[in-house]
Parts: sequence; C-alpha cells; structure tokens
Amino acid sequence: MKSFITCLFLLLAATPLFSQKAKKLEQLFTAYDKAGLFSGSVLVAEKGKIIFEKSYGYRNAPKKEKNTNNSLYRIFSTTKMFTATILLQLEEQGKLSLNDKLSKYYPDFPKGDSITLANLLSHTSGIPNETGSENTVDEKTFIEYISAKPFNFSPGKKWDYSNSGYYILSYIIKKVTGLNYDQVIENNILKPLKMNHTGFNFNNVTDQNKAFGYEFLSDNRSNEALRFKTDHPFGAGAMYSTVEDLFTFNEALKNYTILKKETIEKAFTPYLNDQYGLGFQVSSVFDKKTVGHDGGGPGYRSRYYRVLEDDICLIVISNSELSHTDLIIPKIEKILYNKPYSIPTPAKVSLTALKKMEGTYSSGNTNYYIAVVDGQIIFREDGYSRCSLLPVSNTTFQLDEKFSFTYKPDQNEKLDTAVIRFRDGTEKTVKRTTNIPSWGIVGNATPNGWDGKDIPLQADPKNPDIYFLKNYKLSKGRFKFRYNNDWSYNWGLNNDGKSMALDAYDFPIAEDGSYDIVLDMSNIVKPQYSIKKLDL
Repeated sequence: MKSFITCLFLLLAATPLFSQKAKKLEQLFTAYDKAGLFSGSVLVAEKGKIIFEKSYGYRNAPKKEKNTNNSLYRIFSTTKMFTATILLQLEEQGKLSLNDKLSKYYPDFPKGDSITLANLLSHTSGIPNETGSENTVDEKTFIEYISAKPFNFSPGKKWDYSNSGYYILSYIIKKVTGLNYDQVIENNILKPLKMNHTGFNFNNVTDQNKAFGYEFLSDNRSNEALRFKTDHPFGAGAMYSTVEDLFTFNEALKNYTILKKETIEKAFTPYLNDQYGLGFQVSSVFDKKTVGHDGGGPGYRSRYYRVLEDDICLIVISNSELSHTDLIIPKIEKILYNKPYSIPTPAKVSLTALKKMEGTYSSGNTNYYIAVVDGQIIFREDGYSRCSLLPVSNTTFQLDEKFSFTYKPDQNEKLDTAVIRFRDGTEKTVKRTTNIPSWGIVGNATPNGWDGKDIPLQADPKNPDIYFLKNYKLSKGRFKFRYNNDWSYNWGLNNDGKSMALDAYDFPIAEDGSYDIVLDMSNIVKPQYSIKKLDL
C-alpha cells in the first residue's frame, strides 16, 4: 500500500508540470499558426507518455482540409533509421556483418574491398551524394552510374553525407533476403509494430489523411511541391508516416522490441563523425545526448529524436517548405527544459504598406528579393532558397532573432534602403535597384546548353509579369526556366507533366524547330507557361 501511495503521489505531482508544458507548447504553436508559419503535426512525449500532440495548417489546401494527428507525411531521410534497423537486424540474425566489404555484393565496385557496410551506414564510404532521379530507376542503372563517379575521399577517412550509400544498402538488403527493400521493412518493422500508417509509394496513397506537400501555403494560395515520379529517394528517404507511428517506432527502440540493447548502443555510438552513428544522427540538447534523424525534401520537413537521459521524444513534421519548423524546435526544447524563450508577436502591417516594400535590393554583385504573397513576406538572396519573414514592426521583418531585414526610410519616407542583419552577426546595407534581373531558359535544347548562361526571355512592356520568346529555334532536348542564371530559383514540370514546381522536372522538346515560349509570373507562387511549336 505504501508503494502504491508513493507512486500515486509522484503521478499527481508530475501532472501539473506536464500540463504547464503543454499549455506553453500550445501557445507557441498557436502563434506560429496564426502567423501562417507552420503547417504540420507535432508530438512530444516524456517517459512514454504523450504530453502534447496537435496539428495545424492544411493537408489539402485547395479543399481547405485541415491537418490532423493522423495526417500522413513524407519523412524523407528519417527513412534512414528504418534502413539501418533492417541491416542491424540482419546482422543479429547472422545473415550479414556490418564489417562485410562492398565487394562481397558488388565485386566490380571501385575500392569495394575498402568499403564496409558500416561505412555506408555512417556516411564514411567516400561515395559521392549523387542520386538524380533519372539515374536511380533501377539497380543496374544506379550501380553503373555511381560506380563511375570519383570518390570524395578514401573510404573510412572522412565523413560526408551520402544518400547514394543508402541506395546501395537497400539493394544489398534485397540480395540478402530475396525480397524487395520495402517488403522487408513491412515484414520486419511495420507489421510487427502495427505501424499501419507508414509505408512507401506515397503518390499512390489514397487515404483521406494524406497531407500534400507545398512549396507555398497560405489561406488563399498554394502550390504543390515537386512530386517524384518514382519512389525516390528509395532507402535514403522514400517513406511516409505519421507522428504517432514514429512514436511507436521510438518506443520499440527504447524497449528493445526490434533490436537488442547492445545493437542499439552500437548504432547510437558516433562512428568517425561525432554527430552520426550507424543510421542515426547523434546530437545533444542542453548537454544531454539525443538520437534520431531529420528528413527534408520537396514539400516536407521531418524531425524526430529522443533525449536518452530524460526519455523525451520530440516529433515534428511539416508539409510546407516555408514553415519555420527548424526555428520552432529550439523553442520547444527550451520549454521542455524550463529555459527562457520567446513567442513571435507579428506586427499588424497593412497589405498596402507591405506591397510598397516589394522589390529587388542590391549590394555589390548580390541581389536580395522581397515579395509579398497573401500577406506573407518572402525573402530570397542570390544563390539561396526562399524563407518567410515575420513582421515585427512597420519596417523590420525577422526570420528569427538572429536574422532581420530593416528598412531605413529617407526624408521622404521612401523605403529604398534597408539593412540586413545575418545570422553570424554581420550587417549589410542594401538599396533598391531598377536594374532588375530577368527570367531565361537553360538546357541542352538551347544553344548555351546546361552549363551556359540563360537565354533571356523578353518582358511584355504592357504586362511586366509576362515573359516570352517568339519564333525561337530549339533543339531536341530539355530546358528549364531560370532566374538570373541562378540555380537556386528555377521552375520545371511537376510529375503530372502540366503544372509547374520549383526545382522540378525538365520541359521536354521533342524535336528541332521554332517555338513560341511564354512564362506568366503574374502569380509568382503558381506560374503558368506555354510552349508551342510553329509550323513553318
């Protein structure tokens, strides 16, 4: 009886603390949700008990269907934990050894006698990270492609993240088991743990809880991110899941349900690189060891880890590229460990005022771009991807406390000058420029090829958002629309062959000839195009 009373007292004492943390987490995510800076699901657990679980934003924006705790998301590289688990299981079963040389499975692979399976799992093989979807259609194509690439370093000497290694491991799993990689995952992990909402072939999923991934997402506008035509990137990142299924996987690892204790300890031990073990990222939160794996790709961001000492599990998955996912997580950690943190408080700035700030700003040879879409401030620098800024005053916009864009009105209140404060503490003064770069096309269908400069599109003087080429000669091949010769901002075809997406598939040109090409950027988050061959 005394033991029961003691346990009951401890449970009652802990409950208010859990409730307090949950309340703070609710306030945090509500603020980001209202600012339009988070769409996805979050789950936080302590000692096996879920203390906070909630979802925000849209799983299907055009239909205004909200995310739920059952939403299915692509988790990209978080998949690597599952690939690693299978390899570790097969070693426990005596079917392979992580000390096996790659040459055992691919006798002709360069330096195959120097590369172990452990090297592949830990990203220490030296094999480059080369996994373009056109080169990963099947095992033969990929092995021939990757084996012809030069090594980044001698095997086992350095660390460099390589999805290629996980493609190879997935094919080795098939060689050892006689079953396809995804079927082995299903048989050995998903079915035993009843992870019924986790799997592969996300394009074919018809579940009503499927969350589409967006490169831009707001209440009134959206554009779906690139959907790969195949189950790419395979064993390096092809899976989808839910926050609850990932929590189930977490508990199985913790309780040694699918791997032995000594195996897990080996996987969680840094291997050459102090932040990566055997298929698991190793890090720390307030000097306490964490293990897990992040994931990220078109339309999705995933973060899963466990704080080993305190048995805290954190899972955050987003289906919007512009969500502040990476910026929110440190605040979650501060809440969990009772550290000071801040909640964003967006200033109320009229859309008219925001629109006046749109433009291209320049400093030296670098351009910076501000665009306003449905009240969201989109910032981009030459050579870098986009991010969404939060208004903290009429003239200052922040990514977070370390990065800001502040206008300096002149005596006539014109907003032509601004100061950018970067994350490293440096500052740069930029000025609005009228020398605005333009769109062009690039590719082997053009005279300049893929490595040359863009073929500039002409701007319509009556509508500056319309760009075109008339009666222009193209060769049989492919091209993309690119801005200012900058690969960080280019548009291609999504897998439907009709809609456009960032960093997507090439536009095909079936035969030599003269073409009229139009790029309509009136809606910068969902542009339109036309390519018409002329009959001459």
